Amino acid sequence: MPKKIASVPKGYKTVTPELVVRGADAAIAFYQDVFDATVLSCMKAEDEITVLQAEIKIGTSILRLSDEMPAFGIYSPLGYGGTAVGIHIYHDTTDEIWDRALTNGAGILVSLADTAWGERYGKFIDPFGHVWSISRRIAKSKPVPVNRDTDIGNAVAPAFSVHEPHADHTALSGEKEMSLQATEFGKSNVA
Repeated sequence: MPKKIASVPKGYKTVTPELVVRGADAAIAFYQDVFDATVLSCMKAEDEITVLQAEIKIGTSILRLSDEMPAFGIYSPLGYGGTAVGIHIYHDTTDEIWDRALTNGAGILVSLADTAWGERYGKFIDPFGHVWSISRRIAKSKPVPVNRDTDIGNAVAPAFSVHEPHADHTALSGEKEMSLQATEFGKSNVA
């Protein structure tokens, strides 16, 4: 009788995130520095530069990643100017991960803070355009009465607007910076 082959490889869960990045080797180094990721495998194209598929492990989770390949219609968030997906990590060392992410070039979307819902929570965008939220469980706090003019109804929750995130550590792409400069130039030359 033939040996039964498991449909899900050992170590994987049913759903596995797969990230497309611009500069996979740099992204792998970032994830190693920030999340203590372990590289499980890395397969490169014939050019020995393009990462076709890498597997990294963060905590107990495996993710796959590859370089963007525009010739095949495969783009990173930087190629689209944003992402529609975020990844959340629960970890005991939330503060240390946060500090390492910012030190390594991540931009803040939601400041790391204790929340009323019982988590120390923050959200950042990595230099490759992917959005990460991190948290660890803490004791829930009591809600603070809402003052609609000055706060969001909870003194310990981070302020967050889905319309105006403040990725203050994220450098503009060359295209975006040129576009903004052109817009400003056009405004200054209007008679």
